[in-house]
Amino acid sequence: MTDFIKETITSRQNPLVTRVSKLSDKKYRDAERLFRIDGVKLFSEAVKSQLDVEYVFIAESSCERICNELSGELSKVSGRIIKVTDEVLSKLTDEKAPQGIVTVARQFEVGADNISIGADHRALLLSSIRDPGNLGTIIRTAYALGIDCVYMSSDCADIYSPKTIRAAMGSIFRQRLSIVADELEFAAKLRNAGCEIYAAALRDNAVRLGNMTLPDKVCFAVGNEGHGLSNEFIEACSGTVIIPMNPECESLNAASAAGIICWEICRERLLRR
Repeated sequence: MTDFIKETITSRQNPLVTRVSKLSDKKYRDAERLFRIDGVKLFSEAVKSQLDVEYVFIAESSCERICNELSGELSKVSGRIIKVTDEVLSKLTDEKAPQGIVTVARQFEVGADNISIGADHRALLLSSIRDPGNLGTIIRTAYALGIDCVYMSSDCADIYSPKTIRAAMGSIFRQRLSIVADELEFAAKLRNAGCEIYAAALRDNAVRLGNMTLPDKVCFAVGNEGHGLSNEFIEACSGTVIIPMNPECESLNAASAAGIICWEICRERLLRR
């Protein structure tokens, strides 16, 4: 079942190996318009999501097993499938225990300030979420719970970071995403389009999550892990919400807070059906 492989690389100094190893750095990812995908599960998800796969590197020690397990997926790859030594594979990935396969794909389409709102629109706006693990976890949760779009400020963590990709798993290839250049302008655009936007923030007039009837078109904003949302942005929103919790607990991790909000959106939407 190794007929998929037409070439072999044995040198860590090979120009393609050097080029791909640089994809750990955002500036190289952006310049090449490529990103790296580590592991068996994410390779399968990339193929299932019809990403444009440029290269698949398979470790010599895992070659027969991976070609047998993933024969269906490998048959759909139009890019180059290359066998490499284990030493070469270790240069291509930051994983401490690589699974024997590293994939390189073209960056997928992400909207820019894109508002396309139907009659029933449920969304998240993420402001300055800098931790790629948190960002990936939020995207994975949003997809699982049926969020229509995840809007992200331009200073959020890179969605093509290996850490973001790993945390989001295959969800990031299918969840609708959009990058927001100016949060204040975007909040105004949402409201003008009939979409109410609520900031997750502690205010005297904040409504407890679960005690409100959600409008058909609604977006919840979650802020930076350390600083939350700016006062200016909160003032531009339709209102504020808080997550009821133990008063002895000061705050929640951004990914946890976003997950609870996603569940409330999902629960409220299901009750309407």
